[in-house]
Order: sequence, then structure tokens, then C-alpha cells
Amino acid sequence: MKIYSASNPTQAHILCELLKSQTIRCEVRGEGIFGLQGELPISPDTDSYIWLLDQQQLDRAKTVIRDFESQSLQKDWHCPECGESNEAQFAICWQCGQHAPIENVVE
Repeated sequence: MKIYSASNPTQAHILCELLKSQTIRCEVRGEGIFGLQGELPISPDTDSYIWLLDQQQLDRAKTVIRDFESQSLQKDWHCPECGESNEAQFAICWQCGQHAPIENVVE
């Protein structure tokens, strides 16, 4: 079952791996068409997408997807260990490896 259309293959793989980390069985499909942009008419039907392998996991998958999409609402953060500025999508400081403050982490 198709559960998410991504804007590009990278986004699809990131979300797919996030779902898998929550033991939700899924895979990325349709990524080969991305390279044909300009040659084919592109629409949501031709985007890379995530295919859910176990329909019983649909509610859990929707929750993870909703949290993933809400990440864009989070703010950049400063590392409490080294003071480095990090973008909101990063859960670990790129400079020293310290975890983000709890308010920046999507569960």
C-alpha cells in the first residue's frame, strides 16, 4: 500500500529508514523515474514513494510520517556541549556528536 509520496528519492529513503527503525516494514518504490524528469510529465503519481508491506502497521506508520513532516516546524539548535549551531533536522551535533536537546527530537 502506498503511504507517502516524497519530493525526491533521498527524502523517500530517509523516511523509509525512519519507519524501519520503528520496525515498520516498508520500501521505496518509483525512484527510477526521478531521473527522467524533463522527459516525462512529472506529477505526484510519478514521485518516489513509500510502500507499506504490512497493512496492520498503517496507524503506526501514519504517526511516524506526521512527526517527520512536523520536523520542518522545529527550530535550529545550539549544542549544549560545544555551542555549535545545528539545523533542526539534525538530532546529533555535527561538531561533537552530542544529542540535541529533547525539545528538538521527534519521537
